[in-house]
Amino acid sequence: MKKFKITFFLIGIFLVFSSFNHPLKITASLIEYNANEKKIRVECKVFVDDFLQSMGRPMNVNHLNEKDIADIEKYFNEYYVITVNDQKFNFNYDSSYFQKALNVLTIKFNESDLVVKKGHILKVKNTLLFDVFGFLQSNRMELRFPPFFKSSYFESTKVKDSLTYTF
Repeated sequence: MKKFKITFFLIGIFLVFSSFNHPLKITASLIEYNANEKKIRVECKVFVDDFLQSMGRPMNVNHLNEKDIADIEKYFNEYYVITVNDQKFNFNYDSSYFQKALNVLTIKFNESDLVVKKGHILKVKNTLLFDVFGFLQSNRMELRFPPFFKSSYFESTKVKDSLTYTF
């Protein structure tokens, strides 16, 4: 009977604490190149609670104000670097969508002019949320760069991880 009570107590504590925190520390991004328009676009999905912890301040993700947007752009420009032949993609906020039931915020950034030619070098370094979660964090990216490649996946699990690709 005593074992049962202890087990029940531990399960109860686990359920209480797990309801406040989710075990996955992950972001998911799409980096897509439009060869016809010579533009690149990026969208990123983050768990809101993790993202706000890394941002260091609360935000109403349903109604972002100008300061929120400026802080998001600054954060992404610091922790997520995409370059083609040393031309940096600037993260300029376009829109966002909060899925409350999933605790997920999808942030879309404006398309940016980036010409990609054979021989150019793509570099991607995504260290989003590593400042807070360290080795628990994982950043997954899908890259689409037709006509060079249809789809490729890259996962950053350490601050040192980066992708370099020669077209």
